[in-house]
Amino acid sequence: MVGAWDDVKVMTERAPGQTEQVAMARVLLSMRSRDPNATTEALRTARNILGAPIAAAAGVTGYRRAYEAVLNLHLMHELEAIHNAVTGFPTDSQPGSQAQKRKILATLSQNLAARLDATLPTFRTREPILSMRRTSFALTLVYSCTLHTTTLTMFQSYTATNSYARS
Repeated sequence: MVGAWDDVKVMTERAPGQTEQVAMARVLLSMRSRDPNATTEALRTARNILGAPIAAAAGVTGYRRAYEAVLNLHLMHELEAIHNAVTGFPTDSQPGSQAQKRKILATLSQNLAARLDATLPTFRTREPILSMRRTSFALTLVYSCTLHTTTLTMFQSYTATNSYARS
């Protein structure tokens, strides 16, 4: 993913229509802005755009088009799950907050692993998922003081990508 967020913002503002890539970029930008209302709205809009091909899928190429749309919706759900988990962290001033954060991240990690196992075990399918996870976790570092745990989760995504690339 891109680190030049100002360029991404300019490109989404100049985009003539609502494409899948623009919708995903807007979700990431809203997560980066830390505005929960903007994130909720961007996710809602993205789901509408990304889910449209499922209803339209028919014929010989229908499965492929529908699978891509389902995969994009899968990505949106994971972005939302990561965002909700990290923004729901207890503050550091609360007793036991580090333990609660670790528990939240452990549960999230288990859910994400199960979701990845439900996809086709190919680099073409799994690499975008893992890449989006890394980007989402990088954006959520702003919210989180659990840098070590989040960095470990990002490292696991890189390791998984390397594993699929070599297969």
